[in-house]
Amino acid sequence: MSSTPTATSIEKIVLEKGWATKEQVRAAAKYQAQKKAAGEDVTMSQALVALGILTEVQIRRALGGRKAPPPPRDGPHPLATAVKGYTILKQLGSGGMGDVYLAKQISLDRFVAVKILPAHLAKDEDFIERFVIEARSAGKVFHENIVAAVDIGESNGRYFYAMELVEGPTIQQLIQRRGATTEKFALDVAKQVCRGLKHAYLHGLIHRDIKPGNIMVTTEKIAKICDFGLARDLESDLTLTKPGTVQSSPAYASPEQVRGKQDIDHRTDMYSLGVTLYEMLTGERPFQAENASALFVKHATETPTSPQEINPEISDATTALVLRLLRKDPKKRFETYDQLIEAIESIEKTQKK
Repeated sequence: MSSTPTATSIEKIVLEKGWATKEQVRAAAKYQAQKKAAGEDVTMSQALVALGILTEVQIRRALGGRKAPPPPRDGPHPLATAVKGYTILKQLGSGGMGDVYLAKQISLDRFVAVKILPAHLAKDEDFIERFVIEARSAGKVFHENIVAAVDIGESNGRYFYAMELVEGPTIQQLIQRRGATTEKFALDVAKQVCRGLKHAYLHGLIHRDIKPGNIMVTTEKIAKICDFGLARDLESDLTLTKPGTVQSSPAYASPEQVRGKQDIDHRTDMYSLGVTLYEMLTGERPFQAENASALFVKHATETPTSPQEINPEISDATTALVLRLLRKDPKKRFETYDQLIEAIESIEKTQKK
């Protein structure tokens, strides 16, 4: 009979499988420490799920089939008046860069989402810089398909970032609940994401971390890109990118990111969108591996299985589109977002006939 994995082995397993980066595991450990300081007993498994780094399905696989305990539920939160100008009402979720709360912006009497950098990270200059970059990057753009920034600041020693309140799930949550989406829905989401990415690019930004967990869909079926924490300003050399490091989630990293290239452009986001579209259409990712290093090699060198082999209902045109987005050479993808949007619309018109 095999032994049950410990908290330490959970960290080792998720790193070996490439499900999380070392930075994400460190963020989960800090989240765990924060909750412990507040009197809550939180396991590493719970922390990884609470931060949205892993799904409960992945945790169950790591635990050998056992169901992972659900993330702890918070009672009345003590941060109600922590951010000047906002009334914090309840916690909505968590991410690697902080907890997100439903709040009322007092000045405009409206509901917003407020992300607050945890107190134990407020002295970590790297986390503060990443947190500020996310807010300022989002603040540079205003588009229907990007979660809008409302405010950023520091109050009572806490760094906060207020943003548009989006009512709806992420694509990751939809896939977890239902599996593969319809081709029509997947193409519509991809087209909307392209429009948001085009707008960001025209303002000098590439996202660098497009994935199902960073795309939300409202009740009106409007797709919105969120989490600009890894965004890069193309007009500035002051980024957090270090030579030889991958600034993206391993499962969605482009070949040029994997190779550590510094001169990446908007086509890196096209590749990540291709991985996301593949996953939406099939319920699976094009590349899977036991560890991050092996996953990076696959992104850089291997040809993905045709999504049509996994889901025969996918049209030939959409299959060709996805595989083009997943080309290793950025020049063999699409030159511009206008070309990509036009290709998607062409497929949609054909399907309506």
